[in-house]
Amino acid sequence: MEIACPRCAQVDQVQSVPAVFQSGQTTYRVRGGMTAVPAGDGVVYTATTHTGVSVTATAAALNPYPMLRGGGCFLALALFLLIPAFVFVSFATDVLAENPAPTAGGRAGQAIGAWIFPFGAFALVALFAVLFVLRLRRNARIRRGIPDALAYWRQAWFCHRCGGVFFPRGELMSAATFRGQVWRAGDYAGISRRR
Repeated sequence: MEIACPRCAQVDQVQSVPAVFQSGQTTYRVRGGMTAVPAGDGVVYTATTHTGVSVTATAAALNPYPMLRGGGCFLALALFLLIPAFVFVSFATDVLAENPAPTAGGRAGQAIGAWIFPFGAFALVALFAVLFVLRLRRNARIRRGIPDALAYWRQAWFCHRCGGVFFPRGELMSAATFRGQVWRAGDYAGISRRR
């Protein structure tokens, strides 16, 4: 069975979306020149290498799901900020214990001033912890939706001549419109499209 593009009615430039996506990715490895590195009494020669993946704009536009993004930086920041938060608590309790203000208003102002930094530090810890949990939930939502999105995505065809995507017996649509439909099928249409 030949699948013809609904716009140009040709079959020679029609390819399945998964095939277009796969053929638009190329793995490469570049080896650089030799570099002399001093080591002890001698010199060691090393070569630099770089490995990566080159992705065409068409393949990127047909990517079936959003990029999973790590959240470890948020967790690391939250844990790191616990140290100054507890140091600030220690300073605040010491200041309030050693220098009590003579009036009630002075003591209230002194308490507010002493606890500003600990409160701010713990607020930042809470913010980064919440961002970490939100990132985990976003990634879990994407993982849950991948099978449904892929099932929908695999049924589509791409016309290289017209630059659009279509389903058999359907209308030609832009890659962006198609991606929105795939994301709705995977139930992650509301997730930010930022990479």
